[in-house]
Amino acid sequence: MSEEGEAVQLYVYDLSNGLARQLSPMLLGHMVEAIYHTGVAVGGIEYFFGGGVQRCIAGQTPFGEPMRKVELGVTHIPKDIREELLADLSRRYTADAYNLIDNNCNHFSNAWSELLTGSAIPEQYYNQAQSLLQSPLGQMVLPMMAQMEQRYGNVTAEGFQNPSRPT
Repeated sequence: MSEEGEAVQLYVYDLSNGLARQLSPMLLGHMVEAIYHTGVAVGGIEYFFGGGVQRCIAGQTPFGEPMRKVELGVTHIPKDIREELLADLSRRYTADAYNLIDNNCNHFSNAWSELLTGSAIPEQYYNQAQSLLQSPLGQMVLPMMAQMEQRYGNVTAEGFQNPSRPT
């Protein structure tokens, strides 16, 4: 890590593979760009919540290509301290603790970003589930969103090239 720190990025994926953009105007009366899954990349490693806290080489998650990468800032936290912080955070983000509305991948990304940079991720990703619930037909979309999140919520990085965890 240089004196300037290491860049921290939010990797944003669309779990709907374009269906949210196509169907949301008809179902909700306004366009929803995507059903977001996010991960936070630092030091070439992407961390995400799916079946617990996972890691893999940045951009090589089971979710395909990220639709965008958002600069979140830099971290000056040494890698060994980051691992300790991640271990603590992993106790809160377990497969059993997953909840579409209150404890999903975007909440993990937000908490990890705040620890690394002191800043939250953009609200459009963090509060998507709550925003959809407030729309007139949001309750109709929620089961579809829950199904997508459940499908991917238990995804692990197994089968992907995982970097070795520090000892």
